[in-house]
Amino acid sequence: MRYNSFFCLPAVAVVLATCAATLTPSLAGEPEAPLIKDAAFHAANRGLSLESSLNRLKKESEIAGLIAQLRDAYKDRLAGLYIEHDPVFRIVMRLKSDQIESSRLFDAGTQKVMVEFIPNSKYTQAELRAALDKNLEKIKSAVPTLQGTYTDVKTGEVVLDVFGTEYETQRVQQAVGHLLDIPFRVRLIPAPLVQHAVRGSGLINGGTCTTTFVVKKTTGTTTGVLTAGHCANGNVSYTGLDSATASLTYQAQAYNASNDAQWYTTNATNEPKFYASATNLRTLTGRRTQASTAVGNNICHYGVASGYSCGDVFATDYQPTSYTCNGATCTATYIAVISPASGTGLACAGGDSGGPWFIGSVAAGIHSSGASSGPGIGQCLLAVYTSTDRISALGLQLMYGP
Repeated sequence: MRYNSFFCLPAVAVVLATCAATLTPSLAGEPEAPLIKDAAFHAANRGLSLESSLNRLKKESEIAGLIAQLRDAYKDRLAGLYIEHDPVFRIVMRLKSDQIESSRLFDAGTQKVMVEFIPNSKYTQAELRAALDKNLEKIKSAVPTLQGTYTDVKTGEVVLDVFGTEYETQRVQQAVGHLLDIPFRVRLIPAPLVQHAVRGSGLINGGTCTTTFVVKKTTGTTTGVLTAGHCANGNVSYTGLDSATASLTYQAQAYNASNDAQWYTTNATNEPKFYASATNLRTLTGRRTQASTAVGNNICHYGVASGYSCGDVFATDYQPTSYTCNGATCTATYIAVISPASGTGLACAGGDSGGPWFIGSVAAGIHSSGASSGPGIGQCLLAVYTSTDRISALGLQLMYGP
């Protein structure tokens, strides 16, 4: 996706006026306004009230730092970490240990959040991943339709995403059973997982993608724009959603087993803004790291082919296997999103590569791939993105606005 290079400031007023008319007037113009927009989408697609949906997103934003701290503190015993919203909002941590940890409240921003510890898991998440990686190539040979793998942090299983119909399940279980001595299950997806630079967007004439976020070098003053690493290299021209045009000069890519990002400099003014939808321009104010992202997080994205949509994080260690990452076997360093279990909401399609993943005005990642039966809401079966952490490999940092 390519969106965030050049922006028409009057669009900001239009966005805030829309929020004021349809949501909460007192919050229009406040930093919370982008979060309200996302909350409205979540509410409509989950059957929730706007207030309930907004409270969810606020809580998730406030606990991001705590998520990272817990992940680090319990890394040697961590079997799974995830968020639950019902019946009460809480963080759940599964641990490989018979040592009893009392569930207790932790401070997180303006709130206290319950963390429930569940002991006696047989394997840590790292052990499951190591056991899978040991025989991954053999598994791929036995199951040519394997699309990706991840660890289910709720059940303690490795999950194999397979493209196929119901009869495939038993065949895959038989083919893989002797290769894995850990719990595993097969999840069928009725569309293949592909990188989404497969359709021209009209935004960049030399490729099929869109810009994500505006960045700057960690040293010096050079600024530019991001996209996915698997998108076309070379100098190209850009046409923004506000019809602004500019020339983009290719700088570098970090496209390898664990990374899918590249960047361009431009001949125009780069502002710390991005399009959350074709008419919704937002100022970037922060970022969500991979360590602070948890299964159960609500998250949104924008794609030139599919538009604006939102879903739920279901894996923070997703490993695509249906394609290579610039010739290398992709590692389990990607984040995967699906439509919420309680409704529909997610869309993705060819042409979305490079697009922004975000929470309100906070950056989360760069769209990389997806499995979809079409570009409509609810037709995206699985979407995969590169965390914002990865742009450090390019010597870059995100640009934030006031």
